[in-house]
Amino acid sequence: MIGAILRKEALSILRDGRLLLLAVSLFAVLLGFFLAATQEYRHMRNEKQAAGETVRAQWEAQGVKGTHQAAHFGIYVFKPESPLAAIDPGLRQFTGQALWLEPHKRNLARFSPAADQGIATRFGQMSAAFVLHTLLPLLIVALAFNAVTHEREQGTLRMLHSLGLSARKLLFGKFFGLLLAFTLLLLPSLLIGIFLLFGVSSVGSDDILRGVVLGFAYLLYYGIFAALAMAASAWLKSSRLAFFVLVAFWLSSVLVAPRVGAIMAEALVPIPSATQFWASIQQDIEHGLNQDGDSTTRLKAFEAQTLHRYGVKRVEDLPEGFHALRRHFKDAYSNRVHALHFDRLWDSFERQGTFMRSGSLLGPSIAMRALSMSLSMTDFSQQRHFENAAEAYRQYFVGLTDMWDWQRTRGTEVGGQGSAADWRSVDRFEYRAPPLSFALQASRMDIAVLLFWALAAAVALLISARKLTP
Repeated sequence: MIGAILRKEALSILRDGRLLLLAVSLFAVLLGFFLAATQEYRHMRNEKQAAGETVRAQWEAQGVKGTHQAAHFGIYVFKPESPLAAIDPGLRQFTGQALWLEPHKRNLARFSPAADQGIATRFGQMSAAFVLHTLLPLLIVALAFNAVTHEREQGTLRMLHSLGLSARKLLFGKFFGLLLAFTLLLLPSLLIGIFLLFGVSSVGSDDILRGVVLGFAYLLYYGIFAALAMAASAWLKSSRLAFFVLVAFWLSSVLVAPRVGAIMAEALVPIPSATQFWASIQQDIEHGLNQDGDSTTRLKAFEAQTLHRYGVKRVEDLPEGFHALRRHFKDAYSNRVHALHFDRLWDSFERQGTFMRSGSLLGPSIAMRALSMSLSMTDFSQQRHFENAAEAYRQYFVGLTDMWDWQRTRGTEVGGQGSAADWRSVDRFEYRAPPLSFALQASRMDIAVLLFWALAAAVALLISARKLTP
């Protein structure tokens, strides 16, 4: 019986001329977003690859110079593009895509795409994720708000009840029929979008797994809205009332909840200004952490330890360059201070995200948005992973040039020389994106919120079936 209701409901939706027009419009909008996103993905990928090759060629072409001078020449590294970012760009437009690596200092990523766009472009920026996350739930509301109230208003609900059809079978048949029709309406545009994505990028197995998980997550998300819409249609007496209640829920979930969450996050977890952030780092380097002592005390202790280790009484008698050794020691302490403050900054961003999720009490949209960004590798956790990898590479190549310096000088000599062969021997920066498990771990709270809303929607559907009367 449920199967018959499912087929009847799906066919009635698909045969509705208004909905067919809506589906064609949706297809055109999604296709336009997919085309624009894949072209942008290809442009940014090619641009980053070309810039990376240019930067590497410049590094290798430095010629003979001091090794520390070469380190100050610096290296730019670029964040690789994720294919799924074409679907959900997430924070990519507002986070830096390149890092300038230099001695003595850890930098923040720079050159966000939004910085190159005009105000009008930034204001009107949308993506396929906007349609999937915001507009499609409204389409579900439009399809389902009168699924039961229309039957009641037409008198067919009483007739079905007299024939012995249980309310549970009726509701679940309509629910699955709605999901089937909705999937069939959405499928063509998604398939074309996937085809376009495969055409402009090399998609790996991890990308495919991420896409599959993202697809199931969106199906669960739409199922929540469909179940709640069916429950409201069964519970409320008129189609008009059901429509207004469901639109109010949609507004609270996709528009109100993110704003409420953002206000709470900013109020409860303030982020230091750039001036405060860098001043705190400089203060801790100068005055020391905990009981480490100030910079003068630390350097005196290092000099004494170095003389003792090499068994000499004067710096001039050291078999290796003292200036390079001391510089390496100072940078190691600076790296420790930078790591502490950067971790605090990233932890603050993550705590803001936690408080942002408090808006999930008003609907599942915040959790779905966060999960989508995480799976598309365009969230804060992915950005943090990239910047930490770039910092590890910075410490590697700066440490290597310092080692060349102290090995090629003695005592108080300065300016150990390097050549093109040295610069070519420095490994390239090869960033490896974290696996799917990293995204799932970072999104465990969002997954829990979606499952909670799915359970709540299922319970609401069951209760409405029990209380459904003609």
